[in-house]
Amino acid sequence: MSFAVGYINIFGWLTLVTTEGFFAAQFISAACVVASNGNYVVAAWKTYLIFMAVLTFGTLSMTFGNRILGAWNNLALYWSILSVFVASVVLLSTSDKTDPEFVFATFANETGWNDGIAWILGLLQSALSLIGYDAVLHMTEEMPTPSRDAPLAMVYAVGVGGTTGTIFILVMLFCLTDLSGIVATSTGMPIVELILQATGSRAGTTFLTLMLAICFIHGTNGSITSASRLLYAMARDKGTLYHDYFSHIHPRWEVPIRTIVLTWVFNAIFGLLYLGPTVAFNAFISSCTILLNMSYAIPVATLIIRGRDTLTRFQSADTPWRFGKVRGLIINYVAVLYVFITSIFFCFPPVLPVDASLMNYVSAVIGIFAIFLTGYWVFYGKKTFQGPDLDVILGERPDLAEATDELAMEEKKVESPTE
Repeated sequence: MSFAVGYINIFGWLTLVTTEGFFAAQFISAACVVASNGNYVVAAWKTYLIFMAVLTFGTLSMTFGNRILGAWNNLALYWSILSVFVASVVLLSTSDKTDPEFVFATFANETGWNDGIAWILGLLQSALSLIGYDAVLHMTEEMPTPSRDAPLAMVYAVGVGGTTGTIFILVMLFCLTDLSGIVATSTGMPIVELILQATGSRAGTTFLTLMLAICFIHGTNGSITSASRLLYAMARDKGTLYHDYFSHIHPRWEVPIRTIVLTWVFNAIFGLLYLGPTVAFNAFISSCTILLNMSYAIPVATLIIRGRDTLTRFQSADTPWRFGKVRGLIINYVAVLYVFITSIFFCFPPVLPVDASLMNYVSAVIGIFAIFLTGYWVFYGKKTFQGPDLDVILGERPDLAEATDELAMEEKKVESPTE
């Protein structure tokens, strides 16, 4: 179970790196279109090169900037909030407004599905914006009090993301006065066209677009960190090929450089899908939402089956974040049902009628991944995989800094044998 959930989570994070990186690249491309007054023409290969620049920047910064990672993450949080605030104020102060009835009472359904299914399909974007809150869990070995701080960070991530996202969506809806012009934009990003229509300023639109692009650059960096830490943990538990090679912490930089580079290679290769059929690339990046949600729900479902009394063996009166049996069980059921229902509908085609160019192939991506994972487990994984230690699960394993100090001392002894 831990092997399967681990790889589902890993693949989800690897595809999330691609998703975040291409969002950043598309915003940068849109800024170029606006700044050049339309002279810059968006092309897939150009966007891919920008994506590679974002990916490489994230790889280098997460390799050599580990000592400032905490400050970097704080900056990313404040920058995201500032970007939403500035963009919201600018849009509200410059744009014509639609009436509240359009925002709160109008339901536009052009999918061909009935309104209920269309509403569920519309959850995909909001679900995508709120995934990845488990990022902090992959850093628990580098936290002083993970049992308290990790859940708190997850709650803050969802709370801040949900609040700012709701505010920004309402602002955009109130400023949505020319839907046809926004959809037909040459920038490739409707939100950029919305800002341009509102402000009438190319300089202002370029500035705001780059602010949003930086948000996704920060997101790419965080996703690289999570994906590489997960790959390192799987290698440490002997769940990967060449696990001795990839379960290595650089003694100087105190990061798993080899899995960081592996993350770069994976995304450089699969990012090439952007140059091919749109449906293939969309299926690939859409899989991150389903896979990450599955990796969250499977352990919760296991807890429901085994009973929440299982947790009492690892809890005491001082344990933070205890929900109790009844309240915890309700939360568990809601979480599993949400993931089960949305994961099914997120595999539906976005519009009807369906043809090859409009089909949703995310189920094919997940199916191929499942076949590969099953084969890998049967022929290799079950022979070597040891599973995580209980101390790692409880967040009580000596932190990474201590481990790297030991590695540094060993290296020093090798370099100075007389000592």
